[in-house]
Amino acid sequence: MPYPTKVKFLATVDENTLATKSSDHPGHGAFHPVAWCQYYDGGRAWLTTLGHDAGSFQDGSAQPGQAQFKQMIVNGIKSAMGLVPFCQ
Repeated sequence: MPYPTKVKFLATVDENTLATKSSDHPGHGAFHPVAWCQYYDGGRAWLTTLGHDAGSFQDGSAQPGQAQFKQMIVNGIKSAMGLVPFCQ
């Protein structure tokens, strides 16, 4: 299993929509989570595997979905801090 258990998945990727796929990576199959949250060891954890490209964080970049990605990060941080409802 390539992903954690006992979590709420917030975002997934349909690998069939990816423009390019690495030929040396088997992928994740039909279920490919990229953001999730969970209560962990008495605290709140919000995680994502996205954001590997610096353009994801730069205002005005040509990175597709840049504004939505940054909003997701901000909401995840606020959620883990308890400033907004957690894991929703």
